[in-house]
Amino acid sequence: MKTHIASDLHAQSGREPSAPKLMFFGDPHGDLEPMIAAVERFRPEAIILLGDIQPRRPLHIALGPILVLTEVWFIHGNHHDTDSDADYDNLWGSELADRNLHGRIVEIAGFKVAGLGGIFRSKIWDPRQPLKEAAFASADALRRSMRPEERWRGGVGRRHRSTIFPDVYLQLLRSPPADILVTHEAPVAHPHGWQAIDELAETLGVQLVVHGHHHQSIDYLAEGMQSAAAPFRAFGVDLGSHLAWPRDPQKETGSEVLPPG
Repeated sequence: MKTHIASDLHAQSGREPSAPKLMFFGDPHGDLEPMIAAVERFRPEAIILLGDIQPRRPLHIALGPILVLTEVWFIHGNHHDTDSDADYDNLWGSELADRNLHGRIVEIAGFKVAGLGGIFRSKIWDPRQPLKEAAFASADALRRSMRPEERWRGGVGRRHRSTIFPDVYLQLLRSPPADILVTHEAPVAHPHGWQAIDELAETLGVQLVVHGHHHQSIDYLAEGMQSAAAPFRAFGVDLGSHLAWPRDPQKETGSEVLPPG
């Protein structure tokens, strides 16, 4: 499978491109330096981290150098954001914890952005099966099924803090329209993607889906993995890479740039 590096979307022309409205960053796994360098160079209005952040210090401290330059938003990933108490606390105990987009829609840099963090786990809900067949409809339902000594900090186990529960998915599915959907899981165009992501994107009416998780930078349309007639454009972003949006129309022949709002 041919891939491109998202940070190469801008030609090396000897001058900096105009500041993008949004930049999406693939799973950093604790290495935030490429993200900081890209923000210092391109000065986007806002950035969105696509999960598996795993900051080695509280996120607001780790990203301190760029907090005056851009807005920071994120979705969480899977095990790398809940692997240990330290991983969890550096993200959820950060002063940026309220910038988590999971299960909601927020207007960012003129775009309505919907977020779905975490991954599907079949022991909770296999999205290939009807929602009503899910083992647990919500994190609270799982918590109530557990003995007190099995709970982590009074709730579900730390691992399941990165599980997609049906009630959160349904909440998004019933939300007003959005422009962009950011997910950790991939849409169905990816060999390991999910129809449930496509259904959510189509129901929300988004024009763009951006995901992390699979450590590949993929323009699904350019790679022939998505039809030009698809209802939305999809990209995967690799760790250490980024996707700037809107893209430079001079670099894309025959493709549309998503308008803000």
